[in-house]
Amino acid sequence: MNRRHCVYSILYLCLDLRHGLYGLLLCLLCVTTVFAQERSRSSGRRGGFSLTARNAAQLPDSLLVPDSTDIGIRRINGYHLTEKLGDRILAPMDTNRLNTANSTLMEGRGIAGAYTGNIGSPWQSRIFSERKEERDFIFADVFDGDIITPSNGYFYDVKVPYTHILYTRAGGSTKREEQLKGVLTSNFGKKINAGVDFNYIYSRGQYTSNNNKLLSYRLFGNYLSDRYEAHIHLRNFNFIQNENGGLTDDRYITSPDDFEDGRRGVDSKSYPTRFTNTWNRIRGKNVFLTHRYNLGFYREMTESEAKRKQEKDAQREALKKQEEEEKNSTGRPEEQEEAEAEDIHANEVFVPVASVIHTVEYEDFRRRFISKDMGIDTCYVNRYDTVGRVPNDVSSAWNLKNTVALSLREGFQDWAKFGLTAFVSFEKRNFKMPGDSAKGAIRNMQKYDEYATFLGAELSKRRGSLLTYQGRGELCVLGDDIGEFRLTGLVKTRFRLFKKEASIQADGYIKNLRPAFFQRHYSSRYFFWDKDLKNTQRIYVGGTVGWEQTRTRLSAGVESIQNHIFFNKQGLPEQFGSNLQVITARLRQDFRFKAFGWDNELVYQTSSNKQVLALPQLSLYSNMYVTVRLAKVLMVQMGADVHYFTEYYAPYYEPATQQFINQDNIKIGNYPLVNAYVNFHLKQARFFVTGYNISKLFASPNYFSMPHYPINPMVVKLGVAVKFNN
Repeated sequence: MNRRHCVYSILYLCLDLRHGLYGLLLCLLCVTTVFAQERSRSSGRRGGFSLTARNAAQLPDSLLVPDSTDIGIRRINGYHLTEKLGDRILAPMDTNRLNTANSTLMEGRGIAGAYTGNIGSPWQSRIFSERKEERDFIFADVFDGDIITPSNGYFYDVKVPYTHILYTRAGGSTKREEQLKGVLTSNFGKKINAGVDFNYIYSRGQYTSNNNKLLSYRLFGNYLSDRYEAHIHLRNFNFIQNENGGLTDDRYITSPDDFEDGRRGVDSKSYPTRFTNTWNRIRGKNVFLTHRYNLGFYREMTESEAKRKQEKDAQREALKKQEEEEKNSTGRPEEQEEAEAEDIHANEVFVPVASVIHTVEYEDFRRRFISKDMGIDTCYVNRYDTVGRVPNDVSSAWNLKNTVALSLREGFQDWAKFGLTAFVSFEKRNFKMPGDSAKGAIRNMQKYDEYATFLGAELSKRRGSLLTYQGRGELCVLGDDIGEFRLTGLVKTRFRLFKKEASIQADGYIKNLRPAFFQRHYSSRYFFWDKDLKNTQRIYVGGTVGWEQTRTRLSAGVESIQNHIFFNKQGLPEQFGSNLQVITARLRQDFRFKAFGWDNELVYQTSSNKQVLALPQLSLYSNMYVTVRLAKVLMVQMGADVHYFTEYYAPYYEPATQQFINQDNIKIGNYPLVNAYVNFHLKQARFFVTGYNISKLFASPNYFSMPHYPINPMVVKLGVAVKFNN
């Protein structure tokens, strides 16, 4: 059998899910034997310390990412902005040739997460250290992975127009889930960039009343010059989630033979659920503008700076030549770039001494929980609206932030080894929700206004590799949040060890946080609370070490929380007055040998009070694969990965409040979610085929993400991603 016929046979076995795990192992054995002498090329991107950073276009490892002064070397550059001050942080581009299939799954958002079983559904990380501070509008927190902000959205500086489109599809016509997302951006001269990105998810779901539709889009742009910099971001989204409350009988998953009655099987769309014809709809807007004027002077380049400029120019030319060779090999005509205008400061360096910064941001959210299920009232203990036939709960919020800062820049003189920034921030917030009338009808909208004034400062050293650090503090001095403060700090060092990069980082914070507005006040048909909650105090200390030589990352941290807020078994917010401690340890260990790769990540965590905060003790991700190159242009990654977490009392997702509430009746976990996949990379296109949840063929059928919420059964998923940068 020649090599080509062997490859075809291997692909056939991987796509035929009837062979299950044995077919996959046979595939791995065959490919390793035939192509053991071939090695895959590295993508050139350093992976971050989390599963999400293994996948394309995710947050990088802060230990190893260079500072923003390196922006501009490549022809396609992406970066994020810091909150309030708008500093640029270099971000990885979506150029990874590996693990494309996993990055499109809900499981690809983290090593372990709880969700309602459909793409784009409400999601919460099982790793406590990955959870963010709650918004005042807590209903939007479950869509953190789908809401784009200036801090997680991309801004660009490109030498050529850049377009990236991704399309995925899974399931049959009645259960099909589809996603289309993309970005289009281009520079207009050296200083101006503009673009648009979008994400559209339409999924009918594998279960009764589990469909959803998520649409979001964003317009962004920037103007970058020596003296003046500006970034603008305008985002809008509309998310519609069909809620079913979970299965009424979990045996449809755990013991399906009990319901077949001699038939071939019961279709998952027929499984009875807690309710039907019920929806949550969340809409939101975000307008963000940050700009600064830099005070400074021009000076001639030193010899070292001139040499560095030549090296950067050489890197740009090498990248340009490589991309042109790839473009020409596809048969497309070569495009000529516009000639750049002569720069009178080409041989000079602008030295910023200070910056005057202004940032303004407006954000609003609107939510509606509505149902046409006439029996939904029987699913809840309390009913505060006795007039309406069905629930129609409406709430909204908006927030306006205005920040003014003065920054003394790092490095404008030899003695200026750090940067110092002082800022003042003003916030105005407005909330609306139905009020409780004397006649038992929650209809009349009540308005609540809050404001706050924060003073803050930041001390940072971002240049160099031997030692960098950042410390930031802010304190509310006026308004409703008076006394709230945040102190955060980070110190890291990078150095060479046996010719490979190593790194050490220590970080921590002290926070005194006022509870979110809708944790303190809420009124609806089934839930009503008005609580006087105390501020939450959080103290965290942790560290991370990494060594590129062994592909190892190890981190550990401990957090102490006073007055922790959680949602109890009745679905109501409750405050734990005693001290709560959470210990987390994380290990990432990857292996490479020629064509073989094996990526592993393990998280251990424990909570001092599991009734207040239940967490899986162990969570792991393992990905075993081989990579081969066919005909010099097609790279193939073939393998299988597994997600696993130990059994624990996982929280239940309550649709009426969109919160994850504690429960102690059902344990979830100890199920290995195995996915077999084949990724292809051909020039500027990537495509994949995934067999999702093939472990259903050989493991005990207990594939629940949360109590009564199963993940999708075994299904085939396809996807293609195409990049244009010309």
